[in-house]
Amino acid sequence: MAILVGTLSAFDCSAAETLLLQGATPQLTFDDNDGTLQTWDVFGDDQGFDVVDALTNTNPFHISPQAPDFAFYVASDGAIGIGTDTIDENSWVDIRSSFYSNGLLAVRGDSGPHYLRVENSAGIFRSGVQGNGDAQFGALTSGKGLNLLAGGTTKFLMNSTGQIAFGSPPPAITNRALIHTSGAHLTLGGVWTSVSSRAAKQDIEPITSEQARQTVRALQPVGFRYKNELDERYVGFIAEDVPELVATHDRKGLAPMDITAVLTKVVQDQDKLNEKQQQTIDRQQQLIDSLSKRLADLERKSVRVE
Repeated sequence: MAILVGTLSAFDCSAAETLLLQGATPQLTFDDNDGTLQTWDVFGDDQGFDVVDALTNTNPFHISPQAPDFAFYVASDGAIGIGTDTIDENSWVDIRSSFYSNGLLAVRGDSGPHYLRVENSAGIFRSGVQGNGDAQFGALTSGKGLNLLAGGTTKFLMNSTGQIAFGSPPPAITNRALIHTSGAHLTLGGVWTSVSSRAAKQDIEPITSEQARQTVRALQPVGFRYKNELDERYVGFIAEDVPELVATHDRKGLAPMDITAVLTKVVQDQDKLNEKQQQTIDRQQQLIDSLSKRLADLERKSVRVE
């Protein structure tokens, strides 16, 4: 049986249709007049399909014409798909789009904070924008850290105290403020430590005294300011001007350990030279002392003879 409303005849109704409304703006009204009054109007026209709260004149639900398949889908377990009826089995809300670069867009009309929050019984993750416009991203639960992935694996770790490990894979965070897979690290006291283990090096060979002396002679210490930090003055070297022995491949930066190494070699050589010179001075002093003693003896003998 079919119910026809409007300028319709039985020939306008298909066998699958139980209720057919026809008109410029077909409307179905649900009016609850028992207890708390409430009226809902359901409209369908060329502008879309709407469910309207007639008491507040608000439209909480709207479907536009030509909306794509499964623009909104509720599965049997309550999971929601937006743009899909194949909801990821690990998700309660699965949002997909082939039309826009923004997979998820949430807008707040005022300047208050706005967050996406995901949580389980062990911790809470939050990302969004703060009231001042700064972005916020990370672990909201006290004592919990942050794990960032790239290429499918963890590349960056931050614990709840702000200590950081990074690399592929990042090392365990221990008593360092910052540590890389290579072993280079920043101590909690603020001292940077470069990797220097024999295990990390090859082609190890000593530098000669002549190499060290020539390099030190060629170094040109200068004072300067960085163009992006004009209020601070520094002293150092220009990467393009240093000798080959301490230059980097692209000549855009310098490694302090390289310069320290050649200075150490020069100081060691100077120390050896100083030691030899001191030995010579000691021998000469002994000779002077001996000659002085002999001269004093001769003078005493000369006095007795007179």
